[in-house]
Amino acid sequence: MGRQAGHQKMFLTYAFGGAPNYSGKGMREAHKTLVEEQGLNDSHFDAVLENLGAAMAELGVPGALIAETTRADILNK
Repeated sequence: MGRQAGHQKMFLTYAFGGAPNYSGKGMREAHKTLVEEQGLNDSHFDAVLENLGAAMAELGVPGALIAETTRADILNK
């Protein structure tokens, strides 16, 4: 989980303008193994979106930035 938290922090820092670049993998590539080998699916995405979205809203992130725009990439659809 520590590694996952580090990746998320790095991505979110970039996504919200706190870093000039992001050196991590793209969404599809980063989640491909999780989808193909571990069964990552819509119910998992929904759980993360619920929790992460609530945390982001609590921090004042505008709803338009929290909106579900990554599902297809994360789930490789």
